[in-house]
Amino acid sequence: MRNQVIVREQVTARWEEHLPGLLGRLEVPAQGVVQVGAHRGQEVAAFTACGFRRLVMMEPNLDHLSALREQLRVHHLAAGLPEPADGHLPRVVVAAAAGQRRGRATLNITPYDKQSSMLEPLQPMAVVRQVSVPVVPVSEVQHGCNVLVVDAQGAELDVLAGTDLDRLRLAVIEGSVSARYNGGSTLDSIAAHMTAHGWRSVASWAHERPGVVDVAWLAPEPAR
Repeated sequence: MRNQVIVREQVTARWEEHLPGLLGRLEVPAQGVVQVGAHRGQEVAAFTACGFRRLVMMEPNLDHLSALREQLRVHHLAAGLPEPADGHLPRVVVAAAAGQRRGRATLNITPYDKQSSMLEPLQPMAVVRQVSVPVVPVSEVQHGCNVLVVDAQGAELDVLAGTDLDRLRLAVIEGSVSARYNGGSTLDSIAAHMTAHGWRSVASWAHERPGVVDVAWLAPEPAR
C-alpha cells in the first residue's frame, strides 16, 4: 500500500503566505529556519514577517547569491529583530547543496532555473549547463533552527537523510505526484520517510503547476 499524504488543508496558494498562521495554530515558535534551495531569497520577507531570528539559507547556484544576500539585507537585517539565542548568527548563507554527506556533486541547471537540480531532469526539461558544487548535510548547519523548508527538485530524500529531524519542529517540503528527475523522490516517498520518523502532515498547498505540492509536516511530541 502506498504512503499517501493525508492533509488537513489543501489550497492553491503560496505556502509562505500561510506560514504565520500555521506557526500560531501549531504553537511553533519562530526561532530559526533552514531553507534548502533558497534561490534568490524570494521567501526572506515572509520569514522576516514571521519573526524568525535566525535564517540559514542553502543555495548551490553562485549566480543567485548576490540577490539572496541583498534580500537578507533589505528585509531581515533591516527588521531589527532580536538576536538569536546561544550566540548563533542571525543570517547565514551556505553556498552549497544539501545532501546526505559532505562532498561534491553536479548541479544540473535548466532553462527555468528554479527547476535546477542535483539530479538529471526528465524530459521535457533540459539541461543548459552543469556545475560542480559542494554538498553539506543540513545537520551541520541547522543549529539554532526549529523549522526546515526544502525545495530540492527531486533530491528531497537525500536532503532529509542528512538532516537531524529530532532537532526540528516543523518542515515544509515541496514534492510532486510523479518523479520529474532521474531517481527523484515523490510525494509518496517523502511521506513514507516522514511518517517513518513519526511526523504527520498538517497542511498542503498545491502549485499552479499540476502535480506539485508543498506539504507541511509536524514533528512528534517529545517524550515526557
